[in-house]
Amino acid sequence: MIVHTAHIFCRPEYVEAFRSRLLRHAHTTLECEPGCSRFDAQQNTENPNLFFLYEVYQDQVAFDGHRASRHFAEFRSDTADWVSERVWWFWSGCESN
Repeated sequence: MIVHTAHIFCRPEYVEAFRSRLLRHAHTTLECEPGCSRFDAQQNTENPNLFFLYEVYQDQVAFDGHRASRHFAEFRSDTADWVSERVWWFWSGCESN
């Protein structure tokens, strides 16, 4: 399992458009990618320009497929001028001995 989290900072004048486009992207990802089991998008209550993404993929192949998908490329293209910064992390489960 691969967990991907991200902080995305949106330019203030595009917050509403970005939120709408992000939610559509999350919905499309879940609908079209069987290897994605979760795609949550949250908006910070104190700073509405900050979004948090939490995505869970079956494995690296599923995540790579997401990044190679047409809808991912369209999302990145559509929002390129709206985003001021992206910070992301990748997580794997802690295995017990």
